[in-house]
Amino acid sequence: MCFAFASAICVNMYTEPKIITNTDLTSRSYILYYYNGIRCREYNGNKLGVSISPNSAKSLEERNKLLINLQYEFDKALKSGWCPIKEPQVKVLTIKEAMKDILSSKLSMNYSSTYKRDLQKLYDQFNQFFPKEVLCLEPKDLKLSHIESFLDQFKSSNRHYMNKRSSLSVFFSDMIRKEIMERNLITRTLRAKAKSVLHETFTDNELSKVLEFLKEKYSNLYLCCLLTYGCFLRPHKEVRMLKMAHFYNDFSEIHLSGDENKSGRIRTVFVPSYVTDEIKRRFNGVIDRDSNLFTRELVPYNDDYFKTQWSRAKTEMIKLKLIRSQQTLYSFRHTGAVNVYKKCKDLHVIQKLLGHSDMIVTLNYLRGLGEVNDENLRDVLPEL
Repeated sequence: MCFAFASAICVNMYTEPKIITNTDLTSRSYILYYYNGIRCREYNGNKLGVSISPNSAKSLEERNKLLINLQYEFDKALKSGWCPIKEPQVKVLTIKEAMKDILSSKLSMNYSSTYKRDLQKLYDQFNQFFPKEVLCLEPKDLKLSHIESFLDQFKSSNRHYMNKRSSLSVFFSDMIRKEIMERNLITRTLRAKAKSVLHETFTDNELSKVLEFLKEKYSNLYLCCLLTYGCFLRPHKEVRMLKMAHFYNDFSEIHLSGDENKSGRIRTVFVPSYVTDEIKRRFNGVIDRDSNLFTRELVPYNDDYFKTQWSRAKTEMIKLKLIRSQQTLYSFRHTGAVNVYKKCKDLHVIQKLLGHSDMIVTLNYLRGLGEVNDENLRDVLPEL
């Protein structure tokens, strides 16, 4: 049975401490009160820095005396403004710790390997560039001069500079979202106009000769280029990762999930007959539908496989004057888009074929290739 030695009287933010005890020395007694609605039990005077331990007493009489003393000390402390509820201490992150946390989060998400690689490299370069005393600053204490001095080392080209600026902005934008800092210093740094990389298209004659060369010398690259040209797939992920399970209706369709193509949406791609014939030959004798199109095994080639293949083939083709320096692996996709546009003059068709989520992207795409300009837009003005 419990005995209360004092009644609970509410005083401002807390109730008056009361003693909760019984006649059993093996059962612990304590001081009870409420602070801001939170129940508090005190078994000793450790919080107040006083040496009072009622539950160490050898008799009921001794324990009751110690409980009265403990009750008095807590009552006095509460009346003097002492707060028993400790506010949780928020760890203040350094710029290095904040960037590391953000990097870890980004690397665990479903982003492209290239995006993750760029963030990792930027993070490493940032930590190598600054001394320890800067890396130990709170993010809010960084100055614009710090950021500008870091970005200055990447001014070998406007494109290189803007890529690094963009990667660094990812970290600072996330710090603002997490309320680690209030402003993004990157937006105050100078911008540099980066020239677009022009993937020159092929003429019909060039396309024929290049594909003939690749078919004889680089069979995997040849098939990749056919898919890039005929199906408008991007070579380094969408094409490289294709497996038998992606093909339907006698290899006349390719079905890609949202995380298997850049648009992030489920995509159905129609396969021209000249590509279907090559696909069928490649999968001849393959049973497992999870087999990769190029390795014919469950494991695909590495991320840079087609980049390396193209680099080698391009060197040979330039010597043979089959290709120009500004023509790239993506030129097959661009050439296919231009050829379709010349046939239909319909931007919506091109948008669907390219898998663009926004018409503006498609318009800029063709405008960059010189196929659409302001004069062309006159043809589509409404008539009355």
